[in-house]
Amino acid sequence: MKWLFALPVCSMPLVVVAANPTPEAFAGQFFGTMTDRACASQDALLSLQADGHYTLQMHCQDDLQATPASRGRWSVTWNGTCVQLTPDDVPAQPLEFAIHDDDLLVQTTGSCIEPIEDPRGRTLRRALDGTGND
Repeated sequence: MKWLFALPVCSMPLVVVAANPTPEAFAGQFFGTMTDRACASQDALLSLQADGHYTLQMHCQDDLQATPASRGRWSVTWNGTCVQLTPDDVPAQPLEFAIHDDDLLVQTTGSCIEPIEDPRGRTLRRALDGTGND
């Protein structure tokens, strides 16, 4: 007697994240919207430099005012699943973004390992460099 086994097929999409991306490989510009205590919706431009430094510029949509640029260091943490921004300003709290894929960052609220319930208003997408390449 021969036994046949069928494996179930899963129809859920597979999200592939680069294994432990390095600053050199993951560097680039990301844009989108973020929320803040002072402003419900802000346009944001995040520049991650290959040397591990970053610049974050935000512009409040509510009052059409730009906030001062934030600068500091960035790193990939949590086994390649999170980008952490550590501002040069000592009292400021680090920001964390879950790496959804190489082109999408989602700001987290506390930890990159906790599920993100509603990413609206906390999503940054990789900007293209004008030549169609990122």
